[in-house]
Amino acid sequence: MEFMVNCYNKSDHKLSWEGKMMKTIRKTAIVMLLFVYFLTYGVLPQVLAAGIDTPMIVVAHRAGAKVAPENTLAALEQAIRDGAPIAEIDVQQLSDGTLIVMHDSNFKRTAGEDVCVWDTEADVLSTLEVGSTFSAAYRGEQIPTLEEMLACAGERITLMIELKYTGQEQELEESVLALLQEYDMVDECIIGSMNKGILQRVKELEPDISTVYIAHDLGEDDYDLEYADSYSIEGKNLTTDMVEAIHYEGKSVYGWTANTSWAMRQIVNSGADGVVTDDVRLLQTFLRENACRKAFKSVY
Repeated sequence: MEFMVNCYNKSDHKLSWEGKMMKTIRKTAIVMLLFVYFLTYGVLPQVLAAGIDTPMIVVAHRAGAKVAPENTLAALEQAIRDGAPIAEIDVQQLSDGTLIVMHDSNFKRTAGEDVCVWDTEADVLSTLEVGSTFSAAYRGEQIPTLEEMLACAGERITLMIELKYTGQEQELEESVLALLQEYDMVDECIIGSMNKGILQRVKELEPDISTVYIAHDLGEDDYDLEYADSYSIEGKNLTTDMVEAIHYEGKSVYGWTANTSWAMRQIVNSGADGVVTDDVRLLQTFLRENACRKAFKSVY
């Protein structure tokens, strides 16, 4: 009788062990399937971030300054190929009113010419080259006009157009909106600025256009600016309380400019709706891995 009891106990233990093994195998299979899914579909224009049920928006800063010269047609084309849904670009005005895509108010850093934007006319653009300082592969790349950027973007990508304020502008808002209307791209663009007056004027001229207020930080009095549909805040200053307060006002939030996994995680963890980055590919990889980690934790 004792022998039979011992045999029964061993058999029972074996069944229990096999059951645990099958459970582990099933869990592992689920995790592998999830991993394959995220690996396969994670390069969509919008990818799911860990802990967030709505898509995290990827914004290519200066059209994607990591992989191509900033604010150029080459960068924009690469951002489109990489699947970024939005490209942020900077717009300034030359002395003759021409709208160009340029961040600095001087051409020294990108083109090697110590000349201010507002002292330059359109015919000078053909003499300026901004590609070789980035890489020999981009030698000959020039500073594009806003019109060229709009034509390139078309319906393939949304442009977040930051209007730079220097104090030298002449009817900047009117000129930009007129061009967007000419290209029938009012609905394809977001107008942004660090200057509240510019955003106010844009909304007065075109109430239906989407706007974003760009700032290093934000005071509570600015959470409900009537002329701002969204906010783009420096990532290190974003907090969950700030994001929740802005969401309460029915507005979305972007964090800038995240070029490391740590900076990206800080923005994602704040609950923001989008991340602005020079490195679209790194952000996409980060979001895929974050989603995979969340899926793994949900199974185990």
